[in-house]
Amino acid sequence: MAALEAALTETISGRGRMVMLAGAPGIGKTRTAQELVSHASNLGAQTFWGWCYEQEGSPPYWPWVQPIRSYIQRADPKILGVQMGPGAADICEIIPELLDQLPDLEPPSSLEPELARFRLFESIATFLKNIAQNQSLVLVLDDLQWADQPSLLLLEFLARQVPDSKIMLVGTYRDVGVNRAHPLSNTLARLARSEAYHREELSGLESEHVGRLIKDVSGVEPSEDLIRAVFSHTEGNPFFIAEVIRLLAERWQTPGQS
Repeated sequence: MAALEAALTETISGRGRMVMLAGAPGIGKTRTAQELVSHASNLGAQTFWGWCYEQEGSPPYWPWVQPIRSYIQRADPKILGVQMGPGAADICEIIPELLDQLPDLEPPSSLEPELARFRLFESIATFLKNIAQNQSLVLVLDDLQWADQPSLLLLEFLARQVPDSKIMLVGTYRDVGVNRAHPLSNTLARLARSEAYHREELSGLESEHVGRLIKDVSGVEPSEDLIRAVFSHTEGNPFFIAEVIRLLAERWQTPGQS
């Protein structure tokens, strides 16, 4: 949290940052991001959240569509039109709901697919930088291991835009299974070249903290033997610890169980 809060301070001062939270399932990536978002909100930053869908069928750019659409739906149309500028027509291609706010939009001119994608990326980057001019922006993209390729390409594009902005991009991903053949692996390698990039790998809790979590979940002061047993079986993973303790609590409360 200290590292994340330092990155947030840099962002608020006008030096945007990008942070990746990596770790095993249940290790606390999303929870950590939630704490950061809460802290950022208290400091007056705008905060938005997008998540990636595990199953097939989600539209392209889905983790980006969610936060941008959320902003669009509550924005003043006149201000929104200024913030988007001529790029509004490109953004409307992936977020048709924009027409509800800007009904007079004309379809964008036709381009080759590669050029159209670059124009879309530039339009989104300009829009995000504009809305962050007066109020810092923290944008979380959760579960990037499931992100589609267009979303990863947009992430790489924006990573080059954030250093001179008040934008903080936060990504979370499960590092289990993200090998060299995984699309996210190439994206991470390219992101690492940016001066604004920082990666935090979350590991399991230490033994003493396992004991504190057991007490928080169960309300009972655990014995050293119980702490060692839970630590051994869960490797300090907080989600697994909580599940083990809940299971044990159910057994303790059920007659005949031991």
